[in-house]
Amino acid sequence: MGFRNLIRSALPVLLGVLAIAGCSKSEPEETVTQPVLKLRTNPAPKEPGSQMMVLSAEGSWTLALEYEGAQSGWASLGMQSGSGSNGGILFSYTENADEEARSLNIVASNRLYSTRLHFTQEGRKKASPGGGGSSKAAAKWLELPETSDEDGFDFYSHEMTYHNAVVRNYSFYWDYDNLVAPWVAYPLVAGHLGNSGRSDAWDLNPLMPRNLQPVLFRGFSEGTATWKARGHQLPSADRTFSYAANASTFYGTNMTPQINDNFNSGIWASLEGMVRDWARKSDTLYVVTGCSTKGSTTYVLDNDGKHVTVPTGYFKAILRYNSNSTGNTKYSAIAFWFDHKEYSSSYAGKGYCLSVDRLEERLGYDLFVNLPDAIGKDEAAAVEAQDPTTVSWWW
Repeated sequence: MGFRNLIRSALPVLLGVLAIAGCSKSEPEETVTQPVLKLRTNPAPKEPGSQMMVLSAEGSWTLALEYEGAQSGWASLGMQSGSGSNGGILFSYTENADEEARSLNIVASNRLYSTRLHFTQEGRKKASPGGGGSSKAAAKWLELPETSDEDGFDFYSHEMTYHNAVVRNYSFYWDYDNLVAPWVAYPLVAGHLGNSGRSDAWDLNPLMPRNLQPVLFRGFSEGTATWKARGHQLPSADRTFSYAANASTFYGTNMTPQINDNFNSGIWASLEGMVRDWARKSDTLYVVTGCSTKGSTTYVLDNDGKHVTVPTGYFKAILRYNSNSTGNTKYSAIAFWFDHKEYSSSYAGKGYCLSVDRLEERLGYDLFVNLPDAIGKDEAAAVEAQDPTTVSWWW
């Protein structure tokens, strides 16, 4: 074989080697998202037990336990490391012989993110109805309404990882009789609006037992009311910077039974979009979304057959902070009220807004209860008394 023919015969092999080498250099880096942990029973009873934990993850991960309080060593994990999602990680715990409940965090970490799942085991003394809630909020976050020892509701809050830091996600007040949250409160900034999309990760809230919350893997069933949508209080679209944050909006405790056409997918969705637009033009919005069950005589059924009261009205209250504002304050406020009915228009305009003071009169409790401590009593009173129809910025 001549030299020229030798080159010709070797050329395809050489090109193939170069192509393989080129492909290996251009392979994309491993995609890494925040891990998601799920436990079926949380809190758990005082007896010793075990359950399978589900971990949704991409790439390599590690698991660890962070104990709270003086006790340690009372729980164990069947695995401490692995790769990819795993639906069969054994989590075990010994009997809690103490009067008080005990808690720990299960921490899942990959090369970019950490997720903490808070687990509680009841003690010999019976815990509060929710097992993980408290009758009053200890936090001083600006978005929080008032809480009370006397109303029978419990306060809960969720965390999330944002810019590699664990921060508050949202809080809610739980009504065990009606199985809805009278309010859900949360901060909203432009960075919370990303491209993770809608997870549709319908699940139980890990902070309370199944029998005390709506089970909504499927939609509501008819009770004394016609079929209703699973209406978010913290909208899914307000937490789209990560899958884990978005998944937390699909707990049954964040849902209420809403009229779908001409409410949930109409005027209510319009208002949610307006709030996101305002967030893009502000430093922070402090938002309270809630419902009223006063006067309701209708209910729907969750997937376990429990009664969930259909609210008679819905509201949003928004406290805006903007560091570039001029005038006496960097804060302004607007509120909305809607009777729970069908609306012919999908525009949530001036006709539905009111001052925070007027909404508080309707609800019978205080919103933005920590604002006076932040800016002074007189300044806070002026913000809550603002007539938003006269403030051009909102419109």
